[in-house]
Amino acid sequence: MKKIFSNTLFVLAAAGLLLASCSKDFLETKPTNQVSEGDIMNTTESALMNINGMHRLLHNCSTDWYSQGGYPTFCLHLAALSDDFIFTYTNAMFQQTQQYIHHRDLTHKYMDCNLYWKLFYRIIANGNRILSYIDDLPGDDNQRAFVKGQALAYRAFLHFQLVQAYAQRYDAAGNNTQLGVPLRIEDNDDNLPRSSVEDVYTQILKDIDAAIVELEATNYKKYNKSHIDQWVAKGIKARVLLTMGKWADAATVAQDVIDHSGAALDPHTYTDGMAENRFGEMSNTEWLWACASSRTDQSQFGGKLRSWHDFISNNAASYNANSPRAINCLLYNTIPASDIRKGMWLPDPYTVTCYVNASGKKAPYMSQKWLVDDPVTKYEERDVPYMRLPEIMLIAAEGYARSGGANVTKAQQLVYQLGHDRDPGYAAVTETGDALIEKIMWQRRVELWAEAGLRWLDLKRLNLPCDRGPAPRDGYNKGPWKNSATSAPTNLDPLASNYDMYGASLGEEARVIPAGDKRWQWLIPEQELSANPLMVQNEL
Repeated sequence: MKKIFSNTLFVLAAAGLLLASCSKDFLETKPTNQVSEGDIMNTTESALMNINGMHRLLHNCSTDWYSQGGYPTFCLHLAALSDDFIFTYTNAMFQQTQQYIHHRDLTHKYMDCNLYWKLFYRIIANGNRILSYIDDLPGDDNQRAFVKGQALAYRAFLHFQLVQAYAQRYDAAGNNTQLGVPLRIEDNDDNLPRSSVEDVYTQILKDIDAAIVELEATNYKKYNKSHIDQWVAKGIKARVLLTMGKWADAATVAQDVIDHSGAALDPHTYTDGMAENRFGEMSNTEWLWACASSRTDQSQFGGKLRSWHDFISNNAASYNANSPRAINCLLYNTIPASDIRKGMWLPDPYTVTCYVNASGKKAPYMSQKWLVDDPVTKYEERDVPYMRLPEIMLIAAEGYARSGGANVTKAQQLVYQLGHDRDPGYAAVTETGDALIEKIMWQRRVELWAEAGLRWLDLKRLNLPCDRGPAPRDGYNKGPWKNSATSAPTNLDPLASNYDMYGASLGEEARVIPAGDKRWQWLIPEQELSANPLMVQNEL
């Protein structure tokens, strides 16, 4: 047996990645504050406590900077990089992300390029340490498999996030020799070069398959949706296969989750008013995987704004109140009036009930998707969905549709099932080929708006441009719209989008990001380049 070690030995595996801007909480090497420094990982029970710490660290890295709240705020950056998420008024947070500057700026004071690289590799390192000990630890074998499966799933999932952000896209046509990210699968801090994109995806599939084996073998049940079980692991695998263009395989795995996970479409997902379980309660039967909020008082972390709802709920924090998050109006205009999801955004918030912070601004097409019932004290207490059943249904539908043949009928049935649930007037789906694909992608855009960064990842995996729509033509209002008015802007071009219309001064350079542009790759952190002589930077 390997020697018993203190939890204080859980350290970041990649040398030289410590941020000067990080607080003591973020540099703390224990993965959870539920384990004291005197405790040791010498049983499967204490190994499970370290898994719990990995869950916590994923969504709360507790740096000194606003907007750095772990994986959820990483997803917000990805959402802001997409075409469907509109930044309205000038604000410090996420504006430069929408401009395709932030993830390419190694000198930015928030240094998020460095933060997420460090955070994801830190969690991978914790998983590697667990995996190096778990087989030799005394304890319950079912618990051992539960721990081992989650550690493997996290290693797969976070390598997947890293390679999608920091490397060029996976090309389903093959020859994926382009630089990926370092593959850290050993319990050490050796300098490593960037593995090829193909090698990274090969390891991701190997790890997620091993995780599924372990999680299917255990009868140990997760006690909330922040844990990873076999269905979450299969959902991750379905995402990976979809990204690789392995259409039939992605559909098969996703269908297994649909049929056997127990998740079901929830009638309370889209409701009027501020129902707590709209997008803030993991009790929703559609949710497979989530961040389980543990914060009961924002002062616990010095009043810093870090949670998902801080930056997405338009009736919550000051940053949202000053710059409401909105949907691209060109997408909104395609949603039928009979579709319940249309109520998630307000084209004219001045004439209807609109939930905003007491001092908040309003902006046309602003989101009401993530509302909280008490924006003063509870916006940091809400759960955050990482994976929902509708996404899995649409993975299966896309996989079936793109693989063709007899699978097309299955795709049509799934699209209809989801579409009809959200829209009683949704007609039977008879389209095939590109028309069917377009219908599936439309459902992804509307149903999964701003969730998990999925739209930006879709654009990248499919090698599509980020096109936020045309600017207003001469003779129409070209903005910026000022918030001094009490009504929506007038004389708007019906063919133009609402990108850069209100007062954020985003500029034309980021209106369209061509497919294959170097800005689709996040830059490798300077700290990693300085510490690791084997590291190579992306194109500057």
